[in-house]
Amino acid sequence: MRIAATLDDGDAVAALDGIRLALTEVGDGSSYVWHRRDGVLSGMAQPSASYKDTLGRPCRHILVMLNTWGRSSRIDGVACRTASGRWQLDG
Repeated sequence: MRIAATLDDGDAVAALDGIRLALTEVGDGSSYVWHRRDGVLSGMAQPSASYKDTLGRPCRHILVMLNTWGRSSRIDGVACRTASGRWQLDG
């Protein structure tokens, strides 16, 4: 079973907020680490490369690690900033 399937709404919001902060505030190669208050979920997001896509949108490669109940999950992806300023995860 994938970790994402075991997350409740609060966990999902915390993970997405951590990813958003990393994409917005962290430089390429640096990491943002977060922990839920209950200590069950933690994660790390590390943007690794910034570029503009064919539409001219700012995009970033990102590595996300989630840890819960002693299990880990690694996700590699790309996020691009939409015209409204929100990050959209592709893939």
